[in-house]
Amino acid sequence: MLLLYHTQGASAMTIQQCGMSIIGEISDTFAQIDGAQVEILIQKIRSAKNVFVIGAGRSKIMLEAFCMRLNHLGYNAFVAGNIPCPPAEKGDLVVAASGSGETPSIIAVLERLKKIGVDVFLFTASPNPIPKSTADIVLRIPAAYTLDGTGGCSRQLMRTLFEQIVFIIGEAIIQKMSGDIPAEQIIKRHTNVE
Repeated sequence: MLLLYHTQGASAMTIQQCGMSIIGEISDTFAQIDGAQVEILIQKIRSAKNVFVIGAGRSKIMLEAFCMRLNHLGYNAFVAGNIPCPPAEKGDLVVAASGSGETPSIIAVLERLKKIGVDVFLFTASPNPIPKSTADIVLRIPAAYTLDGTGGCSRQLMRTLFEQIVFIIGEAIIQKMSGDIPAEQIIKRHTNVE
């Protein structure tokens, strides 16, 4: 089914109507997320020596925000490819995002890390099977997973809905995990070099 990204008459909508349409789509999609898998991710974060995030494009940006907040909570969290970034090893966790589930650069890294025993959690919108050689746990987000709109559905461009849901899941995890940490400790970890 070919997806038409633009809602008919969207250009005549007010900014408030466009925004509320987006919020409604996010809310409907977020309600379908498998909360049990997110709880598993939380446990894996808590038990990991280091947490790494990896994605490409906008997916990477969403995970960078999540990584920053994990550091604010006191976790050793790194963005793959950034400086500093230590090597991943057994006992570490990689949180990855690939809307298509097929991003070559991401999949190659995940497969290499799985071979050395690193736990991998993958966010994807793809309904296609993801091999165990790529990820231990796959959280599927019901959103568009192709750039041309032929896979999945959304009222928004390309994989925007997927990226928004990845960001909100990250924020929900941080909110839940920060509940037992005094605010003063979190604030102390916020940069003062800005």
